[in-house]
Amino acid sequence: DGTVLGSLPMLNQDVAIRAVVAAKNEAAPWAAISHDERRTRVQAALDLLRPQVELIGKLLMWEIGQTYKVGFTDIDRAVEGAQWYVDNIDSMLGSRTPLGLVSNIASWNYPMSVLLHVVLVQALCGNSVIAKTPTDGGFISLSLAFALVRRAGLPVTLISGSGGELSDALVTPPALDCLSFVGVRRRSRIIADALSSCDHSYLAALYVCPHFVH
Repeated sequence: DGTVLGSLPMLNQDVAIRAVVAAKNEAAPWAAISHDERRTRVQAALDLLRPQVELIGKLLMWEIGQTYKVGFTDIDRAVEGAQWYVDNIDSMLGSRTPLGLVSNIASWNYPMSVLLHVVLVQALCGNSVIAKTPTDGGFISLSLAFALVRRAGLPVTLISGSGGELSDALVTPPALDCLSFVGVRRRSRIIADALSSCDHSYLAALYVCPHFVH
């Protein structure tokens, strides 16, 4: 009905870079915490998210036009998917060590099961995390979810703004150790070109959404 739910803070690149540096400063202390403690905190985050599943599902209806069933499924998959990793992570990690700071850029259509889910698993594995809200939707629901995760003591940072303005801050700074990207082919090519110009060690995972490729 045209009701305004909230406004999107359009951060500039300078603020985004400051956020990246702050998130990087959380990487070493978080990696130094015992694996059992990290798992306990991720479990606490999931316990805080579960009572809000219905609210987040309804917010997704308002924000990006999902049906209630799809919105509920989106947040439910994020929570229960992360729960699976909490329950099974021990046999998967082995001798692997945390990467450091992981940056996340994801598509707008499934902000919970694509973005929130992977953020929780990245933190569980000992990394600090920074993510950008998709410009086309998900700001309010993601802000609520990230606030609850942050309340549980996880090193997660959420920023918002124009992709054109913030992409460089989330792709090329030396403070970043890994990039997780989910999106369309055109955008992935731009990011891949930016990564090729980086002069520091980097790990990137780019996933091009097949239903967006023509």
